[in-house]
Order: sequence, then structure tokens, then C-alpha cells
Amino acid sequence: MKAKLPIGVMFAIAVMLGALWAARGAWAADNAQYVAMGSSYAAGPGILPIVAGSPPLCARSADDYAHVLARLHALSLVDVSCSGATTVDVLHAGQFSLPAQLDAMTAQTQLVTVTIGGNDVFFMANLMGMSCDHSDAARCSVRSDAEVQARFAALPESLRQIIAGARMRSPGVRVVFVTYFTVLPDAGSCERVALTPQQADQMRSVAARLAMITRQVAKESGAGLLDLAVLSHGHDACSKDPWVLGARREPGSAIPPFHPTREAMQAVGTALNAYSGLLH
Repeated sequence: MKAKLPIGVMFAIAVMLGALWAARGAWAADNAQYVAMGSSYAAGPGILPIVAGSPPLCARSADDYAHVLARLHALSLVDVSCSGATTVDVLHAGQFSLPAQLDAMTAQTQLVTVTIGGNDVFFMANLMGMSCDHSDAARCSVRSDAEVQARFAALPESLRQIIAGARMRSPGVRVVFVTYFTVLPDAGSCERVALTPQQADQMRSVAARLAMITRQVAKESGAGLLDLAVLSHGHDACSKDPWVLGARREPGSAIPPFHPTREAMQAVGTALNAYSGLLH
């Protein structure tokens, strides 16, 4: 009669195998010409279908901007973007037991796109917390301004490390930062975002600083920049043609609040395809 493994050992093996499966699914294509990194604004959660074999919690869409670009530009793509990612997850292993996003690169990688930093400074978490309807207390928490400012202080160096890490893995790589979509109108608020004018001002300031830091680091390091904060201006959640949702999910849609639509991802992929000097 075969001896049965203890339940704890079986669980540990299952977790280990799950992590290996997730990593294998994320890094499936060797020697990718193009590696896409970033958080949910790169991954496109809720835009179906998800990437086959990708870690479910990353909610990585097969129609995110990286996939749109890869199809338009005939690029070999490994997309390791993951919802909830911070610069730490790009630089180091850990998120959902996945490797560092940078580790998807090889010496053959020619292009990297990166949308990151929003989760470092609690941008999405605080948008959701301020706009919550109080039916879910966990969603209503808001990180303090002191915490946000401390995270902002560390962000430029983290972005520099991402560039350095990419160039170390592939010296000739083209790194292009893609800033975050514009979520809020230039002034005021609206029912769709469920923020007070004061809250909207606060979050506009965070978004502006996030974009400014990304621009500065890209410029000083010689990295590329697709300034999506500018490109999506006029397509905020309060506009007549929004590229991001408001504070509530829309009927029949799986896209989370304040996240980009399929049309938005198509627009970014098309803009990247026209980007001057996309590949050396």
C-alpha cells in the first residue's frame, strides 16, 4: 500500500508547482524581441480574452496595448505586465510567486515598454478608496499624504534602476516609458468619478507628479517616452469619449473602476506603432 503524503506537504508541492506553472506561462517565448512590463494600465484587466497560460491574478489581456503593437509591428512579444505591480515587482521576484519582470528579457530583446509607478504611490488604491460607496469597507481605505509623499521620494531611483536593469540584460535595448492614462478632467469632478472637487484636485496632483517624474527620468536617461497623459487628454472618465471607466463597473463589463477600455488600448498600441525610432 502506497504511503500518503501529509496534507501540509501536498499543499506545499501544489503551491510550488503552481508558481512554476505561472512563471512558465509568463515567460513562454524565449528570445523575445519585445518585452512589455508594467501594472494594470499595461495589462488591461477585464478586457477579454486573457493571455493563454498567463497567471490569472495578473489579468493580462490579449488585447492590451503591447499585443496591439506586436500585431501591428510584427514583433515577437513576451508580455509580463501584471495588475497590481509596483517598481519592486519589475525589479525583483515576488508578486504572485513570479520572477522579476525584467527577467523576461534576454540579450536578444530589442524593445521594452513600461507603465509603472502608479501603485508605488497608491494612485489607483486612493482613487478607489475616495470614491467607494461604503458597501465594502476594505475598498474605502485611503493611504495618507505622508505615505504617498514618501513613496514619491523613492520613485525616480526605482525608475532609473529599471532602465539600468534592462540595459544590463540587453545593452542595445530601446526602453520606452508609457505614462498613465488621464483619469480626471482638467478641473472639477463629475458624478461618474464620485469624487468631491477637493478629492479630484488631490488626485490630479498625484497624477501630474507621477507623469512629471516619468518624463524627467526618461529624458535624463535617454529612454523613450509615449506621453499617454497627454495623448489621452480629453478622454478622461468625465468626458464624452472616455478611455477609462469611472468609479463603478459598467453593466456587462469586467473592467475594474478607473481602468482603460479596449478602445483605449487600441489607441495606445496604434500610437506606439507610429512612434519614431521604436526599434533601432
